[in-house]
Amino acid sequence: MCKFKLNLRKSSALSLVFFNILLISAFSEDAVLNFGGKLGWNNLVYSRNIEQRNGKFGLQSLGLTSASQHITETTDMYLSFDFKDTIEETGNYAVANSSIIYLGAERAKIGEGAALFHYNSNNESLTLKPSKTSFFAGTKILKSFTIEFWLCPQTTESGSTILRWWTSLVDGRKTMYQNIAASIFNNKLEWSFLNIWQDKNNKGLDVRLSGRSNIIPETWSHHLITYDENTGLLEYRMNGKSEAIVYMTDTGRESKQVLYSALGASSDVLIGLNYSGLLDELKVTNFFSQFGMPWEISSLFEKYPQDGGRIETNIIDTGGNKSQPRVLKALCDIPEQSDAEFFIRAADSPFNWNGSYPEWKSIKPNEEIKNIAGRFFQIACNIYPDAEGLKSPLIHSFSLEYEKDNLPLPPSKVIARAGNSSVELSWSPSIDTDVKGYLIYFGNKKGEYFGENSPIDVGNVTSYKIENLKNGKIYFFAIAAYDEENGEHAGDTSKEAWARPLQSKKEGKNVE
Repeated sequence: MCKFKLNLRKSSALSLVFFNILLISAFSEDAVLNFGGKLGWNNLVYSRNIEQRNGKFGLQSLGLTSASQHITETTDMYLSFDFKDTIEETGNYAVANSSIIYLGAERAKIGEGAALFHYNSNNESLTLKPSKTSFFAGTKILKSFTIEFWLCPQTTESGSTILRWWTSLVDGRKTMYQNIAASIFNNKLEWSFLNIWQDKNNKGLDVRLSGRSNIIPETWSHHLITYDENTGLLEYRMNGKSEAIVYMTDTGRESKQVLYSALGASSDVLIGLNYSGLLDELKVTNFFSQFGMPWEISSLFEKYPQDGGRIETNIIDTGGNKSQPRVLKALCDIPEQSDAEFFIRAADSPFNWNGSYPEWKSIKPNEEIKNIAGRFFQIACNIYPDAEGLKSPLIHSFSLEYEKDNLPLPPSKVIARAGNSSVELSWSPSIDTDVKGYLIYFGNKKGEYFGENSPIDVGNVTSYKIENLKNGKIYFFAIAAYDEENGEHAGDTSKEAWARPLQSKKEGKNVE
């Protein structure tokens, strides 16, 4: 007997637990929002300093973008080497020959790629053919210019030429060969300008600027040569610091008496002659490059911006004002000293959102999210590089699990009692715990609730008497629950009940 009672109590307890689970599942539903991975990143509405890269399983991941170089009207040549096919991005030069190998972002100094050159005796790795309006098309007076690139040689032995332009200048009866070149000699970079400038006797000059700092094998270094047509200053900088200066003036000092200079006939530009190593961000511009401030120089060595980057998803409609985010899960790679911080915000309306409203709240992946609810969600993520600006987190995917606020369930049973010009309705309460009230729909045809004043918002009660109905007419009734103020967010209607008011009928009962 005791054993039977014990089993009965256990059975009752289990039934109660099961019933509670049914109650919970009736008005709440777990849902998941997924971003990235197989779905891609098309649902981002904003990004800053962020780019897509090849990530896990061959899918696209998000990481910081390198400091981007912009092509302007003063840009004459630009090779970013960010593409598998070698292209000159201003359109001023055609690629006549290329044997370089494309390497991806992980080997690049800036951007999505770098060029790998292999030593090939007496053969250039890349040949560019200039258009008529380009710098190396020649046949014009020399104006201000800047040539720059990033270099990472495998070795620093003498004889490697990074860039060379060889042509001839015909001046009256005189012909002079001209040369602009950047070559490695004795572990240093040397710039040579043969017969580009002429002295006061119209004799061509052989101008060479050699660096004082050694180029270190397998280490990136930035090289820049720049010329000011107004002062005659020709300066070579390595890693943002001045290595050599010469004034192309009649006195050899800063002066307005700048030596005559002209470029000869158009000729191909040869890049990577007898050179083994990496090259990135080769650029020629038609202006003098002013000397950088200390912070500008230091930023040369930061592949990624120190202020990081940011993404924001689009605004997501969950369908219910009481939806609650529960946990965010993220699949990320976070190198040492780098970081990624996620944020979420929510509101009942998608309008008037800006940078600060609704308020962003920081959340940690895999930790419970508390005290946030609303119909509309938005997620953001700030991504930060390491201290040296050389490593970036990679966001492969993330997902937000939330409890969806479903429409409240209707009463399971409705009773209609007919009276004189009235019908009294009573119903069982909705099993949803957040119901704010009920709407009574009614009309004279089954399923058509077009009666005057239909629906009636009766508030949070379980019975109501409708007056001033016409005796002799049949009325059909259905009731819906709502869980927001003013009858908002109403659910489906209940099964119909009907009743026919009669003057002689003081009480009737019709249930469906």
